[in-house]
Amino acid sequence: MRSVWMDCDSGFDDALALMVLAAAPQIELVGISTVVGNTSLDNTTANTLAVAEFCGLDTPIYRGAAKPLAQEPQTIERLLGAGAMGTLGRCFPTAARTAESVDAIHALTATLGAAAPRSITILATGPLTNIAVVLLLHPELVDALDSVVWMGGSTTSGNHTAAAEFNAYADPEALDTVLRSGVALRMVGLNLTRQVLITGDHELQLRAIGTERAAIVADHVGFYLRMSDATTPRPAALHDPAAAAFLLWPDLFDLAPARVDVELARTVSRGATVCEFRVPRKADPNALVATTVDGEKVMTCVMAEIRAHLT
Repeated sequence: MRSVWMDCDSGFDDALALMVLAAAPQIELVGISTVVGNTSLDNTTANTLAVAEFCGLDTPIYRGAAKPLAQEPQTIERLLGAGAMGTLGRCFPTAARTAESVDAIHALTATLGAAAPRSITILATGPLTNIAVVLLLHPELVDALDSVVWMGGSTTSGNHTAAAEFNAYADPEALDTVLRSGVALRMVGLNLTRQVLITGDHELQLRAIGTERAAIVADHVGFYLRMSDATTPRPAALHDPAAAAFLLWPDLFDLAPARVDVELARTVSRGATVCEFRVPRKADPNALVATTVDGEKVMTCVMAEIRAHLT
């Protein structure tokens, strides 16, 4: 069994990523931390609590950073809808429980400090602020990490700007810190997630289940598919669940060693991830970067895990 800490800025696709992991027998979720990103910290925490309760998870949830390391928050509710959980009608019920009293930085530090070497995997589906703070304060804790699997960056174009993917743009200084920490980083970027498409057929599959729980998830999926056209569902990249899928079905993914650097200058290229694959000839590698995936197979597996929660 793999011990996984999830760090997220829930949002819709973080919610689906959590659903993918929640019932997986090969995964032990040892902690979940929230961070400002898609929406405010209050919203990301409330959303994460709601989805965890919906899935029957009792994993402790900790509030993390409310601001990036060196800039103001960059949230995208204007795209993802109110609280970054846009819906055609139904919503995940508000959770009865609350976040833990200890904050995410102290909780993750304690977990890593008590762990055996290379025994914890972090799945990060938002900006890397929490992880960067822990590694800045306690650089020795990198030894407890097997890897950080991060949904973020891109080997090609961005989405938040022409150059930058949102999670990288939202806290590029945090990404730079993690890249320099010596951690084994697995980057699942836009070039990969754009190969994993959720479609109107998947929405219809959810609605065909016929339960209220399935209708809740279908209404969130339906909003996501209609972000660019309110009248017509259009296939969309399923970002964060692709990174979760890598933990469960790594054989479906191809990764290549690369030197990854992030642009920190406050110009039009801020947050861009520059990936040098000519290693070690041109540079020493500091990450494995996901390049190709069997997207159709991943979607089949993801939908099976989500359906398990909806009867």
